[in-house]
Amino acid sequence: MPASQLFLIIISGLGVIHGLFLAIFLWAYPKGNRLANRLLATLLIVLSFRVGKSVFLEFLENLDAKFIFIGLGTMMAIGPLFYLYARASIDRSFVWTRKLWLHFVPCIFAILFGFWIHEEDMEALPIMFFVFLFFSYYGHFLFYLIWTRLYVSKQRKIGLSDKTYQLMLWLFYGLLIVWLAYFTNLFDDLIPYIVGPILYSLVAYVVSFVVISRGYLDEANQDKYKTTRISDEQMEILFSRVQRAVVDEKQYKNPALTLKSLSASLHVSTQVLSMVINQMSQKNFNAYVNHYRVEEAIGLFKEPENNHLTISAIAYAVGFNSLSSFNSAFKKQTKLTPLAYRNQLTE
Repeated sequence: MPASQLFLIIISGLGVIHGLFLAIFLWAYPKGNRLANRLLATLLIVLSFRVGKSVFLEFLENLDAKFIFIGLGTMMAIGPLFYLYARASIDRSFVWTRKLWLHFVPCIFAILFGFWIHEEDMEALPIMFFVFLFFSYYGHFLFYLIWTRLYVSKQRKIGLSDKTYQLMLWLFYGLLIVWLAYFTNLFDDLIPYIVGPILYSLVAYVVSFVVISRGYLDEANQDKYKTTRISDEQMEILFSRVQRAVVDEKQYKNPALTLKSLSASLHVSTQVLSMVINQMSQKNFNAYVNHYRVEEAIGLFKEPENNHLTISAIAYAVGFNSLSSFNSAFKKQTKLTPLAYRNQLTE
């Protein structure tokens, strides 16, 4: 193997190894926002796999079509992971829900396609099919990059700290450079394919150095409300208004109640409202609202005239959107499922 080729393998491979080690560190890191850290770790793992595929494709002959298209399919997880990482880092009320898996449906289908395709299919299928496929992969990636950039800009206007904002910008531009390198690889005469892995290595090391040296990651893991100025007295007054709206007026029974809708009705920013609920109740917004929904459900279970109601009917009556979320919140609060709790009452 020529020395120049060996050098390219080492340079492109270093970024993959660096990403994997950083992912392991973030996944096991016990401090800060664990959900955000693990989303970023997963993003790095996916990127490393995607770039690793490119290294194999460049230097190995007759690489199996399945491996190629599975690698391409994983690219459809990069954008959603970046978007959800930004959400988890910026919004402390953000929790993982089943609905969020919908972001990864295109990725799942793309990977399944990779397992299905064979070498002979690449010759049998029309070239325009593959053109459409590649543009779908790269368009999906770019769409999420832009969506995340707009979300971060919006949060900046309502008080996002400088360091967290800078972290998101570094990650955005780093991923954009990787996207550009790979997208231009579609046009063989423009940029050699190996440029993608090499650029990823450079981006991985430069972004990691800047993020760590300037403490951006620590800032994102700390209190997002650092720039929000509100006195203890103002906090107590606002929380009493929250209690009046959510508890006294029983707005928790409204399945459409969200942090955004409540903040609009109280004429405060979502950032301030989230901070007040977190600090005064020691719960995020969803857990705070679900607490009262579960209490309401317990009261309904205890009334004999409600014995004819199904568990689903009670779940919807107290404000839950689905039976699964009701079961999860109820068990978390009472250590029993709704059915077990109802059966216990009738024993």
